[in-house]
Amino acid sequence: MLVKKRSIIILLLFSIILSFLYTYPASAGTPESYISQIKINGTTTTLNPPAFISDGRTLVPVRFIVESSALQGQVYWDESQQKVAMDCRGHYIELFIGRTQAKVDGRALTLDVAPTTWRDRTYIPLRFLVENLGGQINWNDNTGAININFGAAPRVFAYYYYSPMAEMQANSKLFSDIAFRWFETNGSGDLAYEYKDDYTAKIQWAHQQGIAAHASVMLMDKNELHQLLASSTNRWHLIQQLVSTASKSNYDGVNIDFEFIPSKDSAYFTQFLRDLKDSLGEKTLSVAVLARTGNENWSIGTDYKAVGEIADLVIIMAYDYSYVDTAPGPVAPLWWVQQVSQYTVSKIPREKILLGLATYGYDWSGSGNGKTVTSATLKQIQKTYKVQEHFDQKSMSPYYTYYDNQGRYHQIWMENQQSLTAKWNLCVDQSLGGIAFWRIGTGFTDLYKLLAAQAKS
Repeated sequence: MLVKKRSIIILLLFSIILSFLYTYPASAGTPESYISQIKINGTTTTLNPPAFISDGRTLVPVRFIVESSALQGQVYWDESQQKVAMDCRGHYIELFIGRTQAKVDGRALTLDVAPTTWRDRTYIPLRFLVENLGGQINWNDNTGAININFGAAPRVFAYYYYSPMAEMQANSKLFSDIAFRWFETNGSGDLAYEYKDDYTAKIQWAHQQGIAAHASVMLMDKNELHQLLASSTNRWHLIQQLVSTASKSNYDGVNIDFEFIPSKDSAYFTQFLRDLKDSLGEKTLSVAVLARTGNENWSIGTDYKAVGEIADLVIIMAYDYSYVDTAPGPVAPLWWVQQVSQYTVSKIPREKILLGLATYGYDWSGSGNGKTVTSATLKQIQKTYKVQEHFDQKSMSPYYTYYDNQGRYHQIWMENQQSLTAKWNLCVDQSLGGIAFWRIGTGFTDLYKLLAAQAKS
């Protein structure tokens, strides 16, 4: 009798183990954490039931395919094959519970984690789903947020100015666009090269790499800007030269970098951009503008909404919060960049916005204004003096301190890979068009490391 009872207990235990294995399949393991929200193209989607992470893989409930307004898929269940099929965004995906074999549009593929069931719900691997629907997925390591974007990869819009060819060639796969800042103008609207370079060869090289080439023109003098913009004759003089240059030299677009525009010339600037875009036709018009939060107490010479309606791309110069003539501090504190982004997306379509990143910093001493510091400058200072490195969590910015040979105390504030990654994540979180930076040639490898890591992932 005792043997019989033991046999029954063993059978019951075995049955419980089998049930456990079915409910918590080995292919996915048990949930380690849950995710109740996912952002798709900037819009937050709430998951009920939630997604979960198991063995480092994120799995989502299959009903997510049906309920997401961005996906709007159809799901079919085949009990005999334990198969879930999805017709979504022009693709037909077939997955099998507990198996790593899958099909996408009839092509046989292998998953790194099998679909599973959990609490009578079917769960499928998120990355496999998104990437086979033509999307990109990004995990924010700091917040745990998941962001999915369907569409083009974020642009990387780089400025070229006295830039060494070696650095440009070494990082060519990281750039989508290069603005060649060869040009300058004046109050009369004359277009001229600022310095000599191998113009044609470098434009051809960019095209061979699949990089869009833009003719970039700069003007930063308020009086000259007023003279140019307030005169329709001068505006059209410049427009005609830009259009001709873009056509003859085979540029893909024109980049306008007019800074410190007087507020009285805002409407003239808008008209200039409208006429330029009409004249350029299908070529891209990109415009660089100073960062705004909407709370400025100084005059504004750029109408964000109007610029966003006209231009194809708008570069937001989200840096120089602290400058050479201010107290020492972060060049681009994250909280401020977030405010800039929030204001910008209220005025300009997200896909047109390129978030400007700084590749330089400033060195402030107790006896004077700050001086510009590049990556090469910082390395030389670190070799010469005993430099201490710090990181300010409030602004998500690194800074460095040291004493020079005269005993003067210095602070250097400059971005690094960690601080730039936070801003890249912001760009992805907000579904912006991409990032821009000034400039190729500073040897700022932290940015290239970030871009390479994002490209790899």
